[in-house]
Amino acid sequence: MDFDIIFKELKEEITELAKDKFNEQSNAIAQDMQEYLAHSKEKLQKWAKLFKAQSIDKDELIWLLKSQKDLLLLKSLQNIGVSSISIGHFKNKIVDTVLSKIVAQVQS
Repeated sequence: MDFDIIFKELKEEITELAKDKFNEQSNAIAQDMQEYLAHSKEKLQKWAKLFKAQSIDKDELIWLLKSQKDLLLLKSLQNIGVSSISIGHFKNKIVDTVLSKIVAQVQS
């Protein structure tokens, strides 16, 4: 498992999610995403290794990923007045994307 490849793909996929959901603000959101991913990279890498080694199961991985959700501030969305509910849904999509990417890479 090459985590650098996973990490690069995550950046691309999350940026695409932002473009699909918030087209006009996608560049600002991408900046928020970069900050979140940079801040979380070490933890994500550690958790991916633990999951691959079967030291944690999928439920534990989900819990760990969700614990990081509050770090994803999405200041750009708050600044333009996007509702907290929409921001919450977007955060959930990001967590789901990270989870599916890690699981897919470990199982391949």
